[in-house]
Amino acid sequence: STSDLMVALVPASSTLPAFILSVFVGAIADNFNRRKVMFAGRCIMVIASAMLATSVALGFVDPWMILGFSFLIACGGAINDPAWQASVGDMVDRRDVPAAVTLLSVGFNTVRTVGPALGGILVASFGLVTALAVTTLTYLVPLGTIWRCKWKVRSSPLPREPMSTAIYDGLRFT
Repeated sequence: STSDLMVALVPASSTLPAFILSVFVGAIADNFNRRKVMFAGRCIMVIASAMLATSVALGFVDPWMILGFSFLIACGGAINDPAWQASVGDMVDRRDVPAAVTLLSVGFNTVRTVGPALGGILVASFGLVTALAVTTLTYLVPLGTIWRCKWKVRSSPLPREPMSTAIYDGLRFT
């Protein structure tokens, strides 16, 4: 599309879910099984990505569908990411948390930097459908890891707080 609006909506569809959902999903990640929250988020990402790849492969896709699928993929990421970040303390010893958080941040930023470049190379070399299929596969790898790895969740001595309180606290501290 040559529409200025469509061009502007591409980054909006990818960032709006994190803006809208982060406080709510942060409260969910703090109060419920993080593995299940991450699994749900990753499932949304895989399904939306596979549907986008299939739509493009079958030739019935328009700009609004692309925006919709991008929005859904970003919703999955917005659900997954707070639980993933909060799980770092469950996966490593307490003394290793700062290094693990740093490594997680480096990984996020590397993917944000290198991913689009690799995607462009895939599109140029093998076509859009292949690039979208590879993207779907990259969402499957962490999904499989979440499914197979069983890390011990550290129990909190504090009682689970009501969702409304958790959301309020999340808004207050951000």
